[in-house]
Amino acid sequence: MIRNYTPADEAALLDLWNTSGTALGFAPLDLEHFRGLLTRHPDFSVEYTFVLEVQGKVLGFANGCTGDHIPKGDVRGYVSCVILSSEADTAENTALLLAALEDAFRKAGRHYSAVTFFNPIRLPWLLPGTPGHQHNNAPGIALDIPLHEQMLALGYQESTRECAMYLDLKDYETPAWVMEKARKMARQGYTVARYDPMKHIGLKEMVGALGNAMWSAEIPAAGENGMDLLVGLKDNTCAGFTGPVYPEATGRGYFAGLGVAPAYEGHGLGTLLFYRLLQREKEVGSQYMSLFTGEDNHARFIYLGAGFRIVRTFGVMLKEL
Repeated sequence: MIRNYTPADEAALLDLWNTSGTALGFAPLDLEHFRGLLTRHPDFSVEYTFVLEVQGKVLGFANGCTGDHIPKGDVRGYVSCVILSSEADTAENTALLLAALEDAFRKAGRHYSAVTFFNPIRLPWLLPGTPGHQHNNAPGIALDIPLHEQMLALGYQESTRECAMYLDLKDYETPAWVMEKARKMARQGYTVARYDPMKHIGLKEMVGALGNAMWSAEIPAAGENGMDLLVGLKDNTCAGFTGPVYPEATGRGYFAGLGVAPAYEGHGLGTLLFYRLLQREKEVGSQYMSLFTGEDNHARFIYLGAGFRIVRTFGVMLKEL
């Protein structure tokens, strides 16, 4: 039967995560981290967590979340994961778990079920072809697992595809051409520096011009709190950003994103910011970098040029309920 999760199911869910979940590419977790990332996450709710039980044994589960505080959460419910044991991993059981979750979203007044990076429940997965390096979240469903085709068959559509990209920072050095480009841009008043609120103006306005609610919440706060935030400058006015810069516990260099305000595009600030980010992440002890970019995003050529490689592709999924 399909029923809502209870705290007594936690051990069974952790076991499924570390067996069937890792087979899908998720990173193995101990109980403390599993609780922090899922069962005791602030956005975890039994209302949006369902288990598949057969003869008293939990053989699968699905989790999602929603809420007005989440970007687009007033109209969307977000699917976090669907994990089934090998003996129960069928299209039929996937459909049953997703149907229960979708019905819960409908009852909450949501109009869409989605798998996107807006989901605040961020579940880590291992980057293929690396020495156990992991990324802290997925923007959709990986194309290399059965769930992708199963969701398409159940009425989900791909709104876009995202490429996961990876770079080992061990041997990274800033190319000479980038340093020469920086010198030429400086003569035109364009530079990259660590944000200094005593010297630089317009950080909030620049981020606001980018139209990204998550950046608007995180980036000005990082600057105010003295974090290592890199900004692209036109004279002393903030024209773009990347960072904040620090190594995560996994060794991954944190990457909130990179943006240049529309009024300052076309001068090379994005490229300069990105290469400076890689150098700073290496300097602060990050072992590697990983990021997502749209399959058709021109920025991926900047990443490829810096030595990144594509390691996995994900479909961003959306279904009207």
